[in-house]
Amino acid sequence: MTMRLLAITAVARPEGNQVDLSWTNPQPAEFPGIRVLRREGTHPTGPADGDLVVDGTGLSSFSDLGLRGETVYYYAFFPYAGNPPVYDLDRHNRAAATATSPYDFAGQMYAMLPSIYRRYDSVRGDEDGQLRRFLDLPGGELDRLYSLTRMLLGASSVDRVDGALLPLLAQWIGWRTNHGLELDQQRNEIRFAPRIYQTIGGLDAVGATVARVTGWPSVTKEYVHNVARTNAPERLNLWSAVRDSAGVLGEPALASLNFAYDGRPVTVGEADGAVLLIYHTHRAHGWDIWAKRWTAAGGWEPSAPLVDRPGIDKHPSAALAGGKLWLFWQSYDPAERPGPPRWRISFAVRTGTTWSAPQVFGDDATERRMPAAVADATGGVWLFWRELAGGAWQLRWNRHDGTKWQLTTPATMPLDGGNDPRIEDDLQVMFHPGAAAQPIWLFWTRQGADGPPGQTRRDIAYRIKTDLNPAATAWSVVRTVPKTGGEPYHDRYPYPQVTGTGDVELVWSTTRGGGATVVRNVLARTPMTWGPAQTLVGGPFAGRAPAVASAGGGATLLIYRSNRSLPHDSGALHTLDNRYAGTTTADTDGAAKLALRGTFTDFQTYVYDAGSAGVRTNDDRIARDTVGLFLTPDVADPDEIRAAVARLAEAIREFMPVTTRAVFITS
Repeated sequence: MTMRLLAITAVARPEGNQVDLSWTNPQPAEFPGIRVLRREGTHPTGPADGDLVVDGTGLSSFSDLGLRGETVYYYAFFPYAGNPPVYDLDRHNRAAATATSPYDFAGQMYAMLPSIYRRYDSVRGDEDGQLRRFLDLPGGELDRLYSLTRMLLGASSVDRVDGALLPLLAQWIGWRTNHGLELDQQRNEIRFAPRIYQTIGGLDAVGATVARVTGWPSVTKEYVHNVARTNAPERLNLWSAVRDSAGVLGEPALASLNFAYDGRPVTVGEADGAVLLIYHTHRAHGWDIWAKRWTAAGGWEPSAPLVDRPGIDKHPSAALAGGKLWLFWQSYDPAERPGPPRWRISFAVRTGTTWSAPQVFGDDATERRMPAAVADATGGVWLFWRELAGGAWQLRWNRHDGTKWQLTTPATMPLDGGNDPRIEDDLQVMFHPGAAAQPIWLFWTRQGADGPPGQTRRDIAYRIKTDLNPAATAWSVVRTVPKTGGEPYHDRYPYPQVTGTGDVELVWSTTRGGGATVVRNVLARTPMTWGPAQTLVGGPFAGRAPAVASAGGGATLLIYRSNRSLPHDSGALHTLDNRYAGTTTADTDGAAKLALRGTFTDFQTYVYDAGSAGVRTNDDRIARDTVGLFLTPDVADPDEIRAAVARLAEAIREFMPVTTRAVFITS
């Protein structure tokens, strides 16, 4: 039940600093009480919002005294019944008035008269005569006019102007007034309108318009990034997370937008406790080797190039030995002349802070790929690589003792019980300082026969060198990291590290369960048995090519490549930036990714939605010109929702480019 008061008036008294209020209660039996509050700038919105003027029963008028002149006061009347009182909230029960100031124009005019008039006007010394009382009539009006005139000095002030004049201020700048808003909200709209106008055509303006028109929470999505492009393959940016000493992985954070389509970064522990991350990334002239440092105190530092030249420089590996940092990578020059281009291994050495010029490792005529380097406890650097010899790829190695490469002819990986160990890709080597009989651990991937008929899947294999003699070819049997579940999937990019107990922790990327994720497992070195695999990075986004490093205090820094969306928040705007993900590949096994279809967080790419017969509806969203507004209504009535969306659709056109269309998704 609601009750609307009648004949509400608010009139400023000529004497100044006072407003007289009056009203008529048409239902005094149902609502015997009245509570009146006032505010400056806007009307009170509830019985506790503002300064109390009067509260009682049986009232129909009241004088509000002691007000400040040249000030607009906004009143709200709240009839109530019961104890405790139950108030009726009706926006029609409001009034406003401008309090004037007493400037005593009557006294000033009286003082300007000749003295003889004042002498004979006074009946007694303590009373005003007829002439003086007569001047109170024009004097009071002059006081009121002067007060109102002084108020015009603030007519262009959004904070001071009478709320009734706000539509005029809005009209001056072409702003449409929403009369359904409270006065303080209308003032805010006018105040920030110039800033909103500056963002017309941008997402900030869209989010602000949704909040202004509907008041509903919303998120904004640009569907241009969901359109598949054949010239934009899937991009994998660098992300990182810290796993604490208890094994809890923190929230992922963007490490760098230096992207790649393949390959894994490598880490090196610096002398000052920092972690140096080295990786390849695509630049305008080709593929380069870049690096960036991470510290526990400051996080990621800016990226910097290590190898910046035309051609292809990829798949770096690094080792820190004797104060020198050795960097190896595979390089390829498409413009090489004479003869056909070939892959080579290049290297550079950092002494202090100075890098040597890049050099080619070994002879220039042999094709070599996939370097993997590690330093041992005596300051030697071991380098493993794949080399094309006799028409077949073989794994070879050599050791640099700080002065020279020890083997004139690099050693070759022996057979495994008469079988080819099939060292094919993702080569990674680790030195174990606490295992004299197992010092060098070599991991790689190879195609395995664990796929459907006629197909293969990648497996992770490893082999252990039993001594530190570079000329010796004593290696363990080839073992593989066990797979579970029975379904065919790929395991790639193994990255090992020694645990605090002397065991071996392996982190790698797998497609088990659909989509690329990052998992870990621990090999108990004495019985040579693996525990259960644990997921580190799951979900719909890709988790590939992981690398790990000590973060100090028992914590581990995990770095991996992902197409994860970047969140962007700015005022009323919340959106996800998918521009750096590229074109994702459809994967029918990726259940988590497929479940996002049609949602705000969907980052998959699709063919263009052209509509039917040239007409596109709200469901035809995958297009370069479409922006999706995901709205969360605060009402349940479908008619109210449709009406609000219709108002929004009309208003949003003013703040979006004419070449862009909006679709509205309510949830």
